[in-house]
Amino acid sequence: MRPNKLEQPILPDQGEDDLRAILGGTEIPTAYKIGYILNFYREPSFRRIEAEFGLTRPEIVILLALHFREGITAAEFCEFSGHLKAGVSRAAIALEKKDLIRRVTDPADSRRQRLFLTDAGRDLYSRYVPALKAREAAMLACLSGSERKQLDRLLDKLAAHVPDWGSASEL
Repeated sequence: MRPNKLEQPILPDQGEDDLRAILGGTEIPTAYKIGYILNFYREPSFRRIEAEFGLTRPEIVILLALHFREGITAAEFCEFSGHLKAGVSRAAIALEKKDLIRRVTDPADSRRQRLFLTDAGRDLYSRYVPALKAREAAMLACLSGSERKQLDRLLDKLAAHVPDWGSASEL
């Protein structure tokens, strides 16, 4: 591992600020920083949604995706998101039992089921998404408008590049 920015080891009795040196001191600083930021955005948000609305994490992200594009299959969602099929399948079944989505057999292929939000699913989504938006705004508050636009362009570029490197078979 590369030495941290402080050029000294982090000891157990040192404060949290000293631990932040890990962010630039790992062998994978960019991925580590992205994960760090995402964890502080996602974990408290999803825990709150789980507690308040009784949704699991896979259920939350499926509702997020369906709000943008209804009619996708669980397999398409897995291919896009990188989530495991078993977890997504269980989440889709649970969402249907909660009357938050409906599954419709694909007329072109009876083995596939397309997923659609119900009115109850749209209502529940509209109740938890404002808190996610507020948390995102808080996360981005340290950036100027031009920095936000630049970050968005860079994230779009990284996201577009995922198909070139993101396959699990290449690990």
